[in-house]
Amino acid sequence: MNSLLLFAVPLILPSYVPADVTEGTFRAWNEATPAVTYDTTAVPEGATAKVTVTDEKTGVSVRLKVTGLVPGRAYGAHLHVNPCTDKPADAGPHFQHRIDPVQPSVDPEYANPRNEIWLDFTADADGNARAASKQSWHFDVDRQPWSLVLHAERTHTAPGEAGMAGARLACLTRTAVSAYGNGGGRL
Repeated sequence: MNSLLLFAVPLILPSYVPADVTEGTFRAWNEATPAVTYDTTAVPEGATAKVTVTDEKTGVSVRLKVTGLVPGRAYGAHLHVNPCTDKPADAGPHFQHRIDPVQPSVDPEYANPRNEIWLDFTADADGNARAASKQSWHFDVDRQPWSLVLHAERTHTAPGEAGMAGARLACLTRTAVSAYGNGGGRL
């Protein structure tokens, strides 16, 4: 009598997290581009963005470098929860360390630069800028921001409009890397 033994082998799929450094050149939407411009007047095709996230002992630090934007123009900029698509709203709300139970979040207790990553800037005479945000908290490995969104206005802070920054002009999806690092995980 032949016996058939079946072994249940759990299938472990790799988990992905955003890379510490993501760069992109803004283009019209297509599946292959990580950086999409929704308004080519405000964010011309060919403009670039680089987001650098550094996890430090005291918290997370985020730096933004942009080039090729409209000289002298002010922009709002935040990290958002979802990757970019052809629809600006698909990037979801701003990433919040403490999540406001009411969305969209316009309560200054939640929508503020200490609970979100705000990177507002004004482009210089050459259309370039840098911005930084330093937080006393860390991103959780299973809940991280997946995109940078450039907005039409600097971020508002008043109750009822806190966190609002106008239309979404462009979006950069952070590059996905294995959560296991270069080791590739295990089976």
